[in-house]
Amino acid sequence: LGSLLTLALLSWAVSSSTDAYSIKGTILLPKSSKPNNVRLTLNGGKYVGIPQSNGKFIISGLSPGTYYMEIQSTDYDFTPVRVDISARDKGKVRAMTADPMKRKERIQYPLSLRPLGKTQYFEVHKAFNPLSLLANPMALMMGVMMLVMLLTRFIDPEELKKMQQEANRGAGGGRVNHAAARPANVRTSSQSN
Repeated sequence: LGSLLTLALLSWAVSSSTDAYSIKGTILLPKSSKPNNVRLTLNGGKYVGIPQSNGKFIISGLSPGTYYMEIQSTDYDFTPVRVDISARDKGKVRAMTADPMKRKERIQYPLSLRPLGKTQYFEVHKAFNPLSLLANPMALMMGVMMLVMLLTRFIDPEELKKMQQEANRGAGGGRVNHAAARPANVRTSSQSN
């Protein structure tokens, strides 16, 4: 019984010597919303706070130091907050926005936290634009081929025959008569016998 009393006095002495501080504030949501699905986490979930139905919250049992507060909600996006609790100034709390992509701004204490906007889970589908077909390379090639086919109707039929003959000569004229192409003074193995 004596050791139990000593242990209780010792734990009371240790808890009274370390000051526990708290972070207070309010989540300010639009009137149509309630903070039922909002949760505040400090340092990745080491400390967690849940706001009351009026949006007020208190996270207590904190020692002096710097905390990174994230406001998690399924309906709204919030800016993270850096909260400093001073050991020298008897727990004076200073807060500022902690979004690395934006300029840091001081926030008055007790905290008043407003959402940036509604969370968007899905990308809005773009409407069909017929002009987007022109950006397709296959559509461009088909368009050029149709244009060539239309232009051939306006060519003189005699000119068209000449062009076809030249094309046939180029394709069929590619065959070479090897006997005619060989110089006269060169003998082949079949001529030497």
